[in-house]
Amino acid sequence: MKGKNLLMIAAIAILTGAGCNNDNKKKEQGREAVAAEKPQTITNYELYPFMLGGVYFFHGYGGPAAVYDRLIKPMVQGQPGDSSFSTTLQSAYSRYFVFPFKPEDDKDGKEAKATLADYWDIHDKAGLEQSLTWLLEEGHQAQYARYRKAIDENGGKDADLSKVDMAKYGFSAKDKDGLEFVKAHYTSFSTAGIKAWDLARYINNICIAYQAGYFVRGEAVAWLQKAPLIARKAYSDWKTYFNDFLLGREFWGGGVTDNEQYKKEVDGLLEGEYSIYQYLSF
Repeated sequence: MKGKNLLMIAAIAILTGAGCNNDNKKKEQGREAVAAEKPQTITNYELYPFMLGGVYFFHGYGGPAAVYDRLIKPMVQGQPGDSSFSTTLQSAYSRYFVFPFKPEDDKDGKEAKATLADYWDIHDKAGLEQSLTWLLEEGHQAQYARYRKAIDENGGKDADLSKVDMAKYGFSAKDKDGLEFVKAHYTSFSTAGIKAWDLARYINNICIAYQAGYFVRGEAVAWLQKAPLIARKAYSDWKTYFNDFLLGREFWGGGVTDNEQYKKEVDGLLEGEYSIYQYLSF
């Protein structure tokens, strides 16, 4: 009996121990899985300003799927959470998104200069700096703020625009569409309004100006570094930032026909294992 009891006790001890070991293994595997799922935060002060305008570069490279498959994935090593993944992901984005418009790709900067002239009426460095200062300090956010103030003072989201004293706010008939757009999307804007729209274009134009030869690299960097200060005061995450960008683009463009395409691209650039926005601290 004693022998049987000892065998039973030994068996129970082994089974219990095995159970504990299995439980510990499961717990450890669970912790590893959580660690693998948890994004590794990246802080990269060189790359960050460019990603404020990254929607334009994703668009130019053919969209998120093309960026991930052709440009980023071939350069990235390891899995999320690995130091090699973080390091190589940053290297990949730095290669393609830090000054994506290269001077050597546009002889004498002719195409870049033509772009700034045609779309922004910029013909020299002085005009460029004036335009960039406007985007940084005012931009279309100033116009949005005027409409928002008038709506707020007349009932907010329930405002009756037909009863707004247009003369009081210095509005004319041409402001009607803007007022209607802000009211229709009243609860969709963040407290920053559409500042993201101004900042993204600001970054894009600096990159074009660098290719055009209006800025040497050091000058371009100095202008780029002004944007993060404003962005971080206005926003705390990328999703809100790009939502305001899209609203700003529609606010500016009225019935722009490709805004749905931009919405799809914004969704794509914010998601996925190879999206820098999943890891880059705002």
